[in-house]
Amino acid sequence: MRLYFLPQILSSIAVATFCFLNGLELSYLSILIPYFTNNDTRVENSFAMSDNEKSWLLSIGPIVKPLGCVLAGLVMDHIGRLNTLRVAVLPWSIGWLLIAKASSFLMIAAGFTITIFSFPWLLITAVTYITEISSPSVRGMLVNLKTIFWCLGSMAMFLLGAFLHWRTIAWINCLLPLAPLFLSLLLKESMLWLVTRGRFEDAKKSLVYFNRYRKTSRDENFDCVIDRKLLMIQTLHDRYRSINLSLLQKLKFFLQPSGYKRVLMVAGLEFFQNLSGSIIVFSNIMVFFNEFGTTINPYAVGIYLGLTKLVITFCNIWLLKTFRFRIILIASYLIISGCLVAFGLYIDFNPKDSSIYQWIPLCALILYSNSMVVGPYSVPVVLTPSVYPTHIRGTGQSVSSIIGHMLEFFMIQSYYAIKKGVKQSHILYFMSFSSLIACVYIYSWVVETRQKTFLEIENYFVKKDNKSNPRSLEEQDPCLEK
Repeated sequence: MRLYFLPQILSSIAVATFCFLNGLELSYLSILIPYFTNNDTRVENSFAMSDNEKSWLLSIGPIVKPLGCVLAGLVMDHIGRLNTLRVAVLPWSIGWLLIAKASSFLMIAAGFTITIFSFPWLLITAVTYITEISSPSVRGMLVNLKTIFWCLGSMAMFLLGAFLHWRTIAWINCLLPLAPLFLSLLLKESMLWLVTRGRFEDAKKSLVYFNRYRKTSRDENFDCVIDRKLLMIQTLHDRYRSINLSLLQKLKFFLQPSGYKRVLMVAGLEFFQNLSGSIIVFSNIMVFFNEFGTTINPYAVGIYLGLTKLVITFCNIWLLKTFRFRIILIASYLIISGCLVAFGLYIDFNPKDSSIYQWIPLCALILYSNSMVVGPYSVPVVLTPSVYPTHIRGTGQSVSSIIGHMLEFFMIQSYYAIKKGVKQSHILYFMSFSSLIACVYIYSWVVETRQKTFLEIENYFVKKDNKSNPRSLEEQDPCLEK
């Protein structure tokens, strides 16, 4: 890795630490719910929680996240990427404080609602920042840092859950944002966002910071390189004349073919990710292993998953840099389909109270979760911010996230309703078939963005809609490597 990329790498790592908080948050319910399940050895005596309340607790995320997405996109485009991350720390800590002091389901629900509100603020903003400061050749690798810290947070939650009470974990979570908050104070704001606000001098300083290790030829002056890059950003930005666009003006973009085609493409990826059972499987890991009748400690399973996902995530850096994104997605969904079939067959044919083949669900779950990390969880995160223009990148990600969370809510509620009248194995078979359909969708509709600059991607959509001819990449691309 050349020294030129060092500022991008360090800044991306610092911002990706906010995604560690997302990993903690996503795995917390897997630790909490077993305390209120009758067949678990750890039982909460201070208050009870019904199955209906557990279902709604799992549904809080999909309900609250869309509102958080809307505000995250607007705030991010208004006050900047880094300031949005700093503001998101406040609801995070307040929510965990309520959970730590909870004496009823309503208090836990209220605390989790406030905490989950900060989820899209942290995730969308971190990914947007990394996307905008990184060069095309390393963008996929750096955005994948989000998944690395996400997995670290998930594994840390299962480790804490194996030894500490859920209230103690909530107290710890109140103080954890201090580290990423401090690191964010050392960073420079995204130059692309600064240009959209007309702050050209600050954008130039940011460019100098991220390019300070760039080597120049004898006939090339460093200041000229910076000025040329700034001009390129301004040229790309002027295509939409986007300074101080109102929300209504931004939303009009999505009514145009070039806009709604991007939204529908990303929505399709979100749809199949949820239909393949990701939210259901990961939210019920402990419960599933109790139902499977295995003797394996469910908390140990969570730790195994965390460790393997962490290793796979590091491997995923190489995969994203080496293979086309569509190939990674298709291969992942094929493996996911096979794992879901294995789950269903185990439920149908394994004798009750028998633990002879208990390695089957464990291996299938590890392979399933790793395939999810490699494809459906990682690739859309890299792809989504790349397909939207700078002036509505925050709003575009918010729109896509809202659709994804609505689908997530529908999936959770449908699962618990269908489960009452349909065998568990048949649900798994349906998820497996949906994963195969996802492969056809990806091959037919998803745009390849690997190692493509923002202008190349933008020209693809413009050219596809016959609105204008592609313009010279050499003249306009702010991230083009010389």
